[in-house]
Amino acid sequence: MFWRSVVGKLAITILLLVSFVLFILSILLLEFFEGFHVQEAEKGLRQTASKISLVVNELEDKEVVSEMAERIKDPTSKVMIYYPDETLWISKTSNSHLKDIDDYLPEFESELEEVLKNDLYNSKITIGNDKPEIMVSGTPLEGDKGAIFVFQSLDVLNQTKAETTKIIFVAAAIAIVLTTIFAFFLSTRITSPLMQMKEAAKNLARGEFNTKLPVVSNDEIGELAVTFNRMGRQLQYSINALRQEKEQMTSVVNSMAD
Repeated sequence: MFWRSVVGKLAITILLLVSFVLFILSILLLEFFEGFHVQEAEKGLRQTASKISLVVNELEDKEVVSEMAERIKDPTSKVMIYYPDETLWISKTSNSHLKDIDDYLPEFESELEEVLKNDLYNSKITIGNDKPEIMVSGTPLEGDKGAIFVFQSLDVLNQTKAETTKIIFVAAAIAIVLTTIFAFFLSTRITSPLMQMKEAAKNLARGEFNTKLPVVSNDEIGELAVTFNRMGRQLQYSINALRQEKEQMTSVVNSMAD
């Protein structure tokens, strides 16, 4: 049976070992990329909030500020600017989960207070029950009389995570297929000389002492083939010696009888 043969056992061992390593590596890569994407998203939101705050502090024309903010931010994000005069400007966004975020502005009062207390603010909030979590980053304006919020829906990160997961799984599947081919090739390459030795041993057991094995490598299998050929020659020499002694003994016995 194939699975009980040396080829099958060696191929299965290599395949299981590589599959286990790929499984552990895939999990570690998924964890790493998930954390990396979240960190990059938080970093991008903080940078966007800081850039817009510089524009607001340097320019007095709110229309120009709004135009600059639209250019600075990512199309899928949303920006809210709380001016020191308590006016509010909200940017446009291409993300459907952020379009109706204006209805939940009262929920952001605590976040606004956090921004006024801290230099930069990062948090995750949930808007509604049927929508993904939203990442919020903010920074206070000069004089702590206003603040800027940048919102990003986590469904964008989930899409990136899904694409990364798909790439990792496809790469793992390709690696398993290549490993399977390599395992069968390697096991066949290793066990082929052993099969020849098995046949040669059977011939030797039948008395065919002239059987020789080809030496195709310089490794342990090659040394085993050389030793096997030497053993065959030694057995041939010993059998010939015994045959000659037997013939001499028969001649002596016949002479004694005469």
